Amino acid sequence: MKLSRRIMILAILMAALPLAVVILLTGHEIGTRFQARDTARVEARIRTVMADLEVRNRNLATLLDTLAEAMKADNRFRLALAADDPAQRAYLADYAARQASLMRLDLLQIQDDQGHVLSAAPLGGAQGTLAPELPDLLAHAAGQRALVPVRSAQGSFLALARFRPVTLAGTRLFLIAGTTLDRQQLAAWGRRNGLHAALIWPRGTLADSEALQGMCDRLASRDKIVYQLKRRGDVVRSKALPYIADGVLQDAFLIVTADQEDLHAFIAALRRRLWLLLVLAVLISALLAVWLARRITRPLSELAARTAKVDLERLDVDFGAGGNDEVGELSRLLNQMTARLRQDLQKLKAAEQRATLGEVARQVNHDIRNGITPLRNILRHLADVAESDPGNLPTVFHERRANLEEGLAYLEQLADRYARLTPVSPRETCHLDRIVQDVVDDFLPGAGNSSLVLSNQVPSTLPTVQADPVALRRIFANLVRNALESLPETGGHVTIDGTIAEDEDLEEPRLLISVSDDGCGIPPEIIGRIFEDFFTTRSNGTGLGLSNVRRLVGDLGGRITVDSAPGRGTTFTISLPLGQPGSEQA
Repeated sequence: MKLSRRIMILAILMAALPLAVVILLTGHEIGTRFQARDTARVEARIRTVMADLEVRNRNLATLLDTLAEAMKADNRFRLALAADDPAQRAYLADYAARQASLMRLDLLQIQDDQGHVLSAAPLGGAQGTLAPELPDLLAHAAGQRALVPVRSAQGSFLALARFRPVTLAGTRLFLIAGTTLDRQQLAAWGRRNGLHAALIWPRGTLADSEALQGMCDRLASRDKIVYQLKRRGDVVRSKALPYIADGVLQDAFLIVTADQEDLHAFIAALRRRLWLLLVLAVLISALLAVWLARRITRPLSELAARTAKVDLERLDVDFGAGGNDEVGELSRLLNQMTARLRQDLQKLKAAEQRATLGEVARQVNHDIRNGITPLRNILRHLADVAESDPGNLPTVFHERRANLEEGLAYLEQLADRYARLTPVSPRETCHLDRIVQDVVDDFLPGAGNSSLVLSNQVPSTLPTVQADPVALRRIFANLVRNALESLPETGGHVTIDGTIAEDEDLEEPRLLISVSDDGCGIPPEIIGRIFEDFFTTRSNGTGLGLSNVRRLVGDLGGRITVDSAPGRGTTFTISLPLGQPGSEQA
């Protein structure tokens, strides 16, 4: 990426990121603070409602105590309670309605200990019915008060009810009184500064607004209503209240919510204005960045154009004197660099010639030694046979003659290659099992070292490869020679094997050829350097064997890996690609 674009991007980021962070944090902070404020308001309203219910409960308790004393002092009531006179019974039936009107109660009911309703308001005709469980349920409700559905001539309503036992003329009675909880009362509780309230009970709902009432009627479940309110962003709190219906003590729920629609609209408008400010800041930053980038990059572009003309054949480019800034300093440094390059070029060419000649000499020395080693082994074998079994010498010579001729041919091919210095390796169809066998035959030990086992287990069914046979022989000759040198004097095993398997690193099927020994192994501290040029641990080694192996394997499109541990031997694995052009199943 060009420097001018980097400067522009950096300038835009420097302007945009702080503003973006401010926008996000501002919206979050405003939302958090208003959320905390509305949460506190809703919770305070819940506490106020509960306190108001407790005041109503105490007022009901006071009115019930007053009614109980009035009943004890009312002789006619006691006579009506014990007499069978219709006139007295009529007085008893109308008693609850008269007292409810005087005490401004919306519900008043007098029961005997059998649960028979003796007098009731607002439904005067309810006397004689049975409701024995109501006093007991009210006694077990929290605060001895509960919400109770009440039927009247005008319809049903919800009342906050409380009971009191009283004994008159040996008869135990239960007084149940209550006051209405209607939409007007909910509005007094909730509709202040954006607060709303609703009552949810089994088979009924009541809310202080038409919108909230519609939601409550549609969902009819406290959990669903709370979820819907929270989903649209409102602050919601609920409180369970005792509720008695059909002879069962259940839970009704008071819900108080703070409508945050105006808050969300305000935050959205604020963010729009801040994002507009961000866009303007980015545009201004981009314009300033373009101007600044041009002032900075113009002299650098001129230096880059002059630098592009520099090469080893043209070191007379003048970069100018420059100014007193960093660009001027760079110009002077470039002039000094080209001057040093001109001085060092001649030295470099001479040193390169000497290094190249020495590298070729070391390479030739290493390859010739590798070619001579199997010939020396064959001659030593022939000498041992001549000394121990002269009569068998012609036979052994005849057996090893082909190996001698192949070794000499190998040296002749090396000589031809190095004569051209930069040879182009011819590729032929090669059978790996045959090439490995030729190498094994070259290194077969004499009869006096029968404890050393050199085994070729490369299957003849492996696919052929298109490669330079001389290069393949050099690869396996180097690996076998190193394996043999790692074995102790008492002998050991060297095995060459081959298969087609998954290369774990490349995750694809490859042709895998391994050279394994049970020799001394490679120390962990040097295993990472064994493929470096000129790295060796032997006093008479050149350090080129394994580096040449890696280079030759790479020329074939393959890779070589090593697995070794001190005292447990070493395994070199060559991974060659399958499906090479011209390859075929052997």
